[in-house]
Amino acid sequence: MCPIHGRVGRVTVLILIVCLVYGALLSVTGETALPRGNLFAIFMLFVCCTAAGWLMGMIRLPPLLGK
Repeated sequence: MCPIHGRVGRVTVLILIVCLVYGALLSVTGETALPRGNLFAIFMLFVCCTAAGWLMGMIRLPPLLGK
């Protein structure tokens, strides 16, 4: 049962990776990565575009439509 396999495990790992990347970005840049900062906006844009592309791929549309 450990580690988690399948779709749940994949989503859990992706969420952990996003959190770790944001934590590293925050520790390196400081206030610029906080909400209402420029780097935070760029990071959230990247995360949302990647998630939208992934969702478009799941419904068999070109992932470019989500980006």
